[in-house]
Amino acid sequence: MNKLIKRVTAIGVAGLLAASAAVTAFADEVTTDKITFRYNTGNFTLLNAVGERLLFCTSGSAGTSKTVAAVDGDSQTLIISDLAVDEENFTVSGSYTYKNIDFERVYTVRANSVTGERDTLEVKIVATNNTAEAHQVGSRIFFDTMVEDNDRAPFRIAGVGAVTTKMQFEGADIPVSFQAFDSLDNPKLVGTGSFATGSGAPDIVQFDNYWNGTSSSLVPTVTVGEAIGDSSVSAIWNYRTLNPGESLVSRAFYGLGSIDVSRDGDLVLGATKIDGSFTVNEEGTGYNPVRLTSYITNSGNVDLHNAQMSLVLPEGVSVDGDATASFASMALREEQQKTWTLTAAPSTVERTVELTITAKSDETGEVTPVVYSYVIPAISDAPVPVTTEPVTTEPVTTVEATTAEATTIAQPDTQAATSATKDEATKDSATKDSSTNGTVKTGEATPAFVILAMLIAGCGAVYLLRRRVK
Repeated sequence: MNKLIKRVTAIGVAGLLAASAAVTAFADEVTTDKITFRYNTGNFTLLNAVGERLLFCTSGSAGTSKTVAAVDGDSQTLIISDLAVDEENFTVSGSYTYKNIDFERVYTVRANSVTGERDTLEVKIVATNNTAEAHQVGSRIFFDTMVEDNDRAPFRIAGVGAVTTKMQFEGADIPVSFQAFDSLDNPKLVGTGSFATGSGAPDIVQFDNYWNGTSSSLVPTVTVGEAIGDSSVSAIWNYRTLNPGESLVSRAFYGLGSIDVSRDGDLVLGATKIDGSFTVNEEGTGYNPVRLTSYITNSGNVDLHNAQMSLVLPEGVSVDGDATASFASMALREEQQKTWTLTAAPSTVERTVELTITAKSDETGEVTPVVYSYVIPAISDAPVPVTTEPVTTEPVTTVEATTAEATTIAQPDTQAATSATKDEATKDSATKDSSTNGTVKTGEATPAFVILAMLIAGCGAVYLLRRRVK
């Protein structure tokens, strides 16, 4: 009975703080108004604000995602007994020494680079050689993807497309981002992930079955092309020599995502921002490029011909390569995807510009475009300021992410053929919300929940006061 009262009290306090739009950390959770990050000594999970899962967890559990430490040919799950919570910086951290190498694991709930909302978890491992001799050190960050109640969450990978089979990427082929869905046909919730770039980028990224990736191996063996089934993602930093005093930093990100979809008929157009807006480069002379992914899918009953998707660019913005991707024919359920890289000319005046993504085919004509806006900050000593207004195509409508319909057609034959016996015997399933009407959920709590949370919080406070009086 005391355990039940303690649990109700904790829920009540969390509900009261959420109702006041505060961000708090307590016990084994870090909660914002968008997500809940739940953790213990070895594993972690992520849920949206109304408790729908982005990573797997059982009821009351911290989940099954984890981190792996590897030293001189041996590896193990990184379990840290003494965790420190920094509420101000939304961080949970701890250290552990494995085979004389010091590992620090840091979880931080960060702002999404696209929306600015604090709905993204950064997982960071810092391995430092504080010994007097060199060692071979590696690490792995493992996400057990489960979106809403789908433990077999399919992926959409930038530069690849819809994915329901096992894949492995290495070096320069590693995608800049990925998305996980409760359903490719009719998504209601989207998770999005990415990895560190540049010198800190992983060496290998695997989209694999959970039961293969859950081992403590640094590099699990992936049978490429098999149906994924119970899906997961591993980011791997191979063994490298750490001399005395040197460190290896590994980082990966996962959180709430969104997708914009235009469905007028048989040709479906979808798009996702990978980067939010232009930022000034380190030299202060220009802007870092931004990326976005768009795709078209034939959802009709006949082949489509001369299909294409195009970018209508504002003045001062250019695309790396051709602004139009063309396809002579698209069979039923076929999908084509393109990841675009945009650059902007320096300007002495801050600008907000609009970019339009269009799509058409002979059979469907043009579909309603998707429109994105980007902020281009001012550079005071820019050599050539932009003095004219950006030119864009006026869209029929702007498709909002929170009203997105189906994103793409899944691969039902492949996915259905995968045995679920082991998965379903050991993992519970979430309760689906039948009132969503097919919208992509962003994690907003309802007013009724706030009222209930405040009532429960009051009961919890009374209980705590009574205990203190005793």
